[in-house]
Amino acid sequence: SVEYATLFNILHCEQPDVLLREAYRVLSPGGRLGIMHWNYDPDTPRGPSMDIRPRPEQSRDWAVESGFRLVVDRKIDLPLYHYG
Repeated sequence: SVEYATLFNILHCEQPDVLLREAYRVLSPGGRLGIMHWNYDPDTPRGPSMDIRPRPEQSRDWAVESGFRLVVDRKIDLPLYHYG
């Protein structure tokens, strides 16, 4: 098990819930997960197409549904292209 995991630009996979449940499984009790993804903004000049980018709310909801408890319940801007 690990104390911390980061999921970076990968929640646009076909089954994000499976990925998040596995992250939850391998984390130690009290371990933390960080999620970073492309902004959900068509003006972001790089990144995947908008139809596969998850909204910040989707990332949060998927994490909670997978067993995570929120430590920070707000989107954190990570300029220029990402949120956390």
